[in-house]
Amino acid sequence: MFHAKKKSYLPYFLVAPVFCILLLFSYLPFPYTVYLSSQNVMPGTGEMEFVGLKNYKMILKDPNFWESMRNTGYFVIVATIVVIVLGVIVALILNSKIKGMGVYMTILFIPWIVSDVVAGFSWKWMLNADFGVLNYLFEPLHLRVSNLITKPEYAMIAVIMVTMWKQLAYSTILLLAGLQNVSKELLEAAKLDGCSGLQAFWYITFPIFSPILLVTTLLDIINFISQSGMLLVLTNGGPLRSTETLALYMFKEAFTNFHLTNASAISMVLAVINILIVFVYFYINKKSREWVD
Repeated sequence: MFHAKKKSYLPYFLVAPVFCILLLFSYLPFPYTVYLSSQNVMPGTGEMEFVGLKNYKMILKDPNFWESMRNTGYFVIVATIVVIVLGVIVALILNSKIKGMGVYMTILFIPWIVSDVVAGFSWKWMLNADFGVLNYLFEPLHLRVSNLITKPEYAMIAVIMVTMWKQLAYSTILLLAGLQNVSKELLEAAKLDGCSGLQAFWYITFPIFSPILLVTTLLDIINFISQSGMLLVLTNGGPLRSTETLALYMFKEAFTNFHLTNASAISMVLAVINILIVFVYFYINKKSREWVD
């Protein structure tokens, strides 16, 4: 007699807490946000009135919305390029089996585990015009680093610098995992055949490494588009809205101006942008697979 294998509910039990958290804070708020973006709060009574796409038309006519869009585009493009390039360089160095790799990995990963609020306050203190520690460090070079967050033309540079400091570890870990999938035997065979290090990287390492590079780029872009907490603490979108990204603009509309319906419409625009980026990723990934085949 063969006994039927009992179904184990342990995996479902272990996944249940995470699923409940996602359901409560991610999945359930989304349909309510869609609903709220099509409503208008009646003054005095607080009752909801259906207005369709009126909120979307209002934000599209708002010059602050388009300024935030431009700031977001500049911030995301520059920050992603800088983080990916530095991440590849650091990952290549760590993949070369240097001594003390565990220590370097620990030091590198510390910024990532620091919360956005703590990181923002720390850098705001270091860049303070009066007692910022970076001003004392760069004083022999006659540089005033505090200008980075007090002048509109430099503020975004400071934001990108702090974001790079925090995001680099996460990107490097993913890229390093991709590099470790490259066969050492292939690289050694290429070296014996007379390939230079650059040729081996371009013709062997990069094709194998490119899928994780694409995924890391996608994750960085989505993270930068949604970045708001650290910007809120570091610059609060200033000076003169020079660092106010779309996510930060949405936050201010919701919790400073209390325009919840407008903020919901902005959040839906952000959601559409992220979805389009994911579709672009799938398209590029599909085309790259066809090219390999």
